[in-house]
Amino acid sequence: MKLSYIDPARGENNQFWRYLLTFFAILWFSLGAGVILAVVAIAVEGSPDITTYSNVTMLLLTMLPFPFALLALWGGLKLLHKRGLMSLLHPGGGFSWAKVLLSGAIWFVLAGASDLVLWLIDPANYSFNFNPAAFFPFLLLTLVLVPVQTSTEELIIRGYLTQWMGRFSQKIWLPLIVPAVVFMALHGLNPEVGAYGMLLTLPLYLGIGLLLGWVTLKSGGLEMALGLHAANNLYATLLVTFPNTALPSPALFNIKVYDPLLALVQLVIVMVLYLGILYAWKRSWLAQEEEVIL
Repeated sequence: MKLSYIDPARGENNQFWRYLLTFFAILWFSLGAGVILAVVAIAVEGSPDITTYSNVTMLLLTMLPFPFALLALWGGLKLLHKRGLMSLLHPGGGFSWAKVLLSGAIWFVLAGASDLVLWLIDPANYSFNFNPAAFFPFLLLTLVLVPVQTSTEELIIRGYLTQWMGRFSQKIWLPLIVPAVVFMALHGLNPEVGAYGMLLTLPLYLGIGLLLGWVTLKSGGLEMALGLHAANNLYATLLVTFPNTALPSPALFNIKVYDPLLALVQLVIVMVLYLGILYAWKRSWLAQEEEVIL
């Protein structure tokens, strides 16, 4: 019988209190690490005003709590649920790096193509800002830390939370929608949300959260979500950035005037093209039927 992505949450050692305690550990491990890092950053930068911090300091301050959250998740799985990370990565076994890399490559190319089209329409809105002294050290740190950050988010939200939600429904919609809404809410305090308004910025996080959840449930594993999320954040950090972004960076290109409505339309188009390419080229990767998923 084909293994469902939800199946690991249906066996023994999956009572409510085990999930609650694991989420509590994730929260306190990441918050504790964040507080310690904030104290270190204030000492190094000589100020509590994060707007004055260097890009590298902000990168470390933002990314380093995630390994602690991942450690808490692993501990909860191992000690409370008696299972390992593979039960989140691909419960059926056979984790595929090809899916990770191809999914990321498709998303990265589509994101670049969409910005290329916008640049052709309005080239004055893009500026080239290559500064080797700032870019290359930031690049090395980003290539290590961003995949850790995105993988941790995927393991917790699209993995652990999705499987938990699957215990309460015989349909795909609950484990698809609830993690996407949580993902959106967790980004609600990002500076771009305050700068450009919730109505146009939060739907971006909801949309990409739904896409990540869909490919996870339809493929029976996290591989494509891992690749897509990492590619998206690496692109936004290293290639094209914009004012008031959550993570300031010495990206190669800067959007001078950010239009959140245009960004939302851009995301929808890229999402449709991404799914279209996958279904046309790698349909077998998304072959799980709804009755098998749940």
